[in-house]
Amino acid sequence: MRKIIVICILAFGISLASNAQETALTSKGKVVILYDNGTWKYADVKVANEAAPQTVTGNLERILAPKSNSNDPIVLKDAEVAKSAFIDGPSAKLKKYFKDKNIVRCDFTISSKGGKAFLKTDWKIMTGEAYSYFGFIKKGNKISLELLGGETVDLTYNNEFEPKEFERYGFSTYTAELELSEDQLQKLRGKIVMKAHMTWSKRTEEYQVVDPSFFIKNIPQITK
Repeated sequence: MRKIIVICILAFGISLASNAQETALTSKGKVVILYDNGTWKYADVKVANEAAPQTVTGNLERILAPKSNSNDPIVLKDAEVAKSAFIDGPSAKLKKYFKDKNIVRCDFTISSKGGKAFLKTDWKIMTGEAYSYFGFIKKGNKISLELLGGETVDLTYNNEFEPKEFERYGFSTYTAELELSEDQLQKLRGKIVMKAHMTWSKRTEEYQVVDPSFFIKNIPQITK
C-alpha cells in the first residue's frame, strides 16, 4: 500500500510538470508557474512556503507584470546584477568520501557591456583538493540548464580556468566567465531552470538549483 501511495505522488508531480505551459513575472518581481488547469504556484520554494496558497487564475491576473513578447528582440544596456546563489547542493563524487563537506555552490552574476551579455560563475567546492576530483574548467566545458518543458540550454566556457585550492580552510574556488548569446537570453528569460549539470574536465555532475527563476528576474535588468 505504501509503495502505491509513493507511486501516485510521483505520478501527480510528473503530471503537473507536464501540464505546465509557461512562467510569468508578477508586479512584485516574483515568478509563477502557470498550468493548463488554471492553477499556478510560485516558482521559488522559499516564496511558495511563505505565501498563502493562491490557485485561481483570476486572482493571479491582477498581480502579473506586463508581459513582453518572447519574440521581441533583446536590446542590451550596460548593467550588472548583484551576485546571488544559483546552485547549492551535494556532489555525488564528494559524497562517496565525505559525510558532511560535500557541497558544491555556484553564485551567478549576470551583466552586459558593449552590446554583449556575460555570466560570471563563482564556484565554491567544499574540498581543498578540487583538482583531484573535478580537474579544470576547460574550453568547451559547459553548464547544461534544463528548462521547464524539457528544453536544454548549454552555456559553454571559451577559456580554461583552474581552481584556487585553500587546503588549510577545506575548500576550493573557480572563478569563470562565459558569454550569453541572444538565442540563449531569449530562451532563459521565459522559463525557469529545473536542473543544472556541470561538465568539469574530469566528470559531469547534476547539482541542485536553488534559484530556478534567476534568469527570468534578472535578464530584464540588463535589457532596455
